[in-house]
Amino acid sequence: MKRRRRPPATATADPGGRRRVRWCALVLSCLVPLRAVAAPASDQPGSDSGPPRVLTPDNSSTFASLSRFTELLDALQKYYIQPSRIRPGPNTTVALRAFVRSVDPEADLLSPEEVASTNAAAGADVGIDCAIGDDYPVIIAPRDDSPAQEAGLLAGEQLMAVDGKSMLHARRVEVQQLLRGPANSPVTLRVLDPTTRATRDVRLQRAARKTPAGVVLKFLSGRIAYCRVPEFTHAAVEALHTAMARAKEERAPGVILDLRDNAGGKFEAAQVAASMFLPAGAPIVALDYADPSQRTSFVSDQGEKFTAPLVLLVNGGTAAEAEMVAAALQDHKRAQLIGSKTFGRGLLTTSVTLSDGCVLSVPTAYYRRPSNQIMHGIGVTPDIVVAVPRDTERLLAHIGFATFNWKNDKNAVLKTDLPLAKALAALAR
Repeated sequence: MKRRRRPPATATADPGGRRRVRWCALVLSCLVPLRAVAAPASDQPGSDSGPPRVLTPDNSSTFASLSRFTELLDALQKYYIQPSRIRPGPNTTVALRAFVRSVDPEADLLSPEEVASTNAAAGADVGIDCAIGDDYPVIIAPRDDSPAQEAGLLAGEQLMAVDGKSMLHARRVEVQQLLRGPANSPVTLRVLDPTTRATRDVRLQRAARKTPAGVVLKFLSGRIAYCRVPEFTHAAVEALHTAMARAKEERAPGVILDLRDNAGGKFEAAQVAASMFLPAGAPIVALDYADPSQRTSFVSDQGEKFTAPLVLLVNGGTAAEAEMVAAALQDHKRAQLIGSKTFGRGLLTTSVTLSDGCVLSVPTAYYRRPSNQIMHGIGVTPDIVVAVPRDTERLLAHIGFATFNWKNDKNAVLKTDLPLAKALAALAR
């Protein structure tokens, strides 16, 4: 479809006309890509009432909006007391960013300077991943062996302020910049626990990000294998394969995979992990784009399979690719899920570099589980829900899920880690 051009007279009607046309052209170049963003038919991420609605181009609506933008610029230039403060480049980026974030708070428009600083970012942080919502950032999960885990921060807690700076309507890049700093430097987080509605200040020391925590394998009572998987990276999945091979060699009668506070990782790595436990050709996940014809499904490969009875431990910090694995194994009845409802973060984000150097980051596809349900905003409900007191949750987060010594601490572990105790009981039947 060709774009309609404004009559030449519009561009030369006044001395500032050319500048307005160039500004509007920049706005249009940034608005056009957004027409392909997906939205479920009912406007609810979890709706299964029909295929995602494709937002088709509407030139009349687009140019009507641009006309309003031109009218506003004209009024500013004529009436604003300090017209020199009107800077088309930066002002347009700010305006377009607000537009993008009004479409989806997880979407953002980064300036070239922000892109450069993000790419160059290094150093220490506190070890949390956040989801960006309408109001305050929400902690997805603390990373294993990080200051945030040691402080007992929990999935779902809202980040209200960092060093006194409010995080209301904060962008992801702003949160990351404030959490980063020199190693051993202090930072104070104000967090709200949505369960107790209590707000508290947590003082942490930033630490250099360590080598990702490895997969841990332990043998519990009755030679049942326990395997902690803190994230899905390629290295972690290789370690998981080695651990499962050893469990098979040791003739473990069952396996417990601990995916609690696993915030996800690499999409491809998670597929490989799910494939280890599913027959070849079994559906794992589908990427659901705005255009139904682009929907892409992924199935289990022909690699080595592990067939021992399987239990997955999940909680509110199990997110993204970890939820993808959990949902696939649950839908195929390959594993029993025990714990609490997962985070509900199941979408693919794409970054698009625009002509002016800005980068548009926008969700482009939902993860759809084999049973054809979307997980984003809904999560995965365990087969057996185990209620854990909030203080116990914080204690487990503080000490880490795989740090126990089974030989010496068995009784204390069974009394404290109720989901693990339930998993052992399920496999012992």
